[in-house]
Amino acid sequence: MASPTANEGSDPSENARVRPVPVWVERVSRVSWMFLGFVGAVTVVVLGLAALREIVIPLVLAGAVAVAFSPLVGWFAARGIPRSLGALLVMILVTGVVVASAAIVVVAIVDQADELQERFDEASAEIADLFDQSEYDDMVKDLREGAAEAGPTLRDGAANHISTFLDSAAGFASGLVLGLVLLYYLLKDGPDLVRWAAKGRTPGTTAQSERIFNDAGASIRAYFQGRTALAAVQGVAITIILAIMGVPLPAAVGIVNFIGAYVPYLGAFIGGAFAVLMAISEGGTSLALASLGVVLFVNLALENVLEPKLMGSSLNMHPIAVLLATVAGGAIAGIVGLILAAPFVAIGVNLWHELDASGFFGPKMPEEPADEG
Repeated sequence: MASPTANEGSDPSENARVRPVPVWVERVSRVSWMFLGFVGAVTVVVLGLAALREIVIPLVLAGAVAVAFSPLVGWFAARGIPRSLGALLVMILVTGVVVASAAIVVVAIVDQADELQERFDEASAEIADLFDQSEYDDMVKDLREGAAEAGPTLRDGAANHISTFLDSAAGFASGLVLGLVLLYYLLKDGPDLVRWAAKGRTPGTTAQSERIFNDAGASIRAYFQGRTALAAVQGVAITIILAIMGVPLPAAVGIVNFIGAYVPYLGAFIGGAFAVLMAISEGGTSLALASLGVVLFVNLALENVLEPKLMGSSLNMHPIAVLLATVAGGAIAGIVGLILAAPFVAIGVNLWHELDASGFFGPKMPEEPADEG
């Protein structure tokens, strides 16, 4: 008598339950869970950093500046100057540049104060000429009535606004002091901190950690070197063009744009506003608008054409990656993101390659041999 087959007497629904899941479903499920876990981890980190932004922002900025100027402290140390004194000299140098730049802006505005007031009066008269006198009088009347109606509201909210301003000023002052203190110690003890952070359980892990820190420092220094070259090109170009146009104190405008170039996109509008102030004191609204157009064109053209290529070659990244990283960094972290997004992405890419090469993400799948014949 023939033996029954495996399927005889079995329940069809049981066969359906034990049917294996397709491989692509398992793969998609595994990748989806990994993605959700990654997103959750990133969200927790971002929220934690946002909650500690009063500490994180000064630390990040101080760290970036310390990495950029650490070779100068090392240069002082190689000539017998202690790192503590070298760090202090670098801080004095950086502070002096910032103070001198601010002084140039203030002196330029004060020097043109009378001309600015006169040109503003002329601009107001030109605006009035664009309307009939009756329309202009009605517009002024509406503005006065609106201001009168807004008076009680402004008085009621004045205390809140003053309190908010004082809190912001206190936060800025405390962040500035914290940033300066951190900058000093990072400049002075930077190499020791790197060696301490890179120390691992084995010589291999220590060497790998040192490579990661060295690559991160090289990326930040390369970024600021490229950014400085770009800022110099922008400042010189704007100075020359505005001098030809007859704008007063074109070198001051160039310096403002040089400093503003360290903040991609936003710095163009800051430099443009200062150029307008200088130009309107000499040639009125027409020269002011022409100067604004020149500044915006030079800044935006270089930032969208030359910057991605220059930064990309400095950071070993594609220009599109640099552009997208800068825009995304500004959307996520504001000014700090605009300044540091590109080097941080380069650091992340280098870290990924280093960890992948060391087998951190697991053994690599062997490559299939190519078909012969």
